[in-house]
Amino acid sequence: MAQRTEQRRRLVWGAVCTLVTSGVAIAVWGRGVLIGTAAFGTLATGLQLLAAQLMARTGKPAALDHLTVYVIGVFLRLLGVVLFGVAVALDRATFAPWPTALGYLGTILPLLYLETKLGR
Repeated sequence: MAQRTEQRRRLVWGAVCTLVTSGVAIAVWGRGVLIGTAAFGTLATGLQLLAAQLMARTGKPAALDHLTVYVIGVFLRLLGVVLFGVAVALDRATFAPWPTALGYLGTILPLLYLETKLGR
């Protein structure tokens, strides 16, 4: 039950961060950047949820003694960075670099902070 509650908190934080970063991006760059910003905020939220789910399945606590737990999260977040690069390279009009980066980083960084709070 605690896992579901934590996942719900991650989902809510991710949605709020995605909305905030999308609003900031629209205010700074205009409505044309909404798709890229929102898409990568949503991607960051999904990757965070998936990382937490996979780490929970290992049955090991996130500690320096269990580096495999960290590797799962690092790999998934790096996958997000790779997808960012691919999206910007393929469709720069939809996925403008700065707003798209704001959507990804503006969501993943608060979720990483939340992860440290939930891990205590």
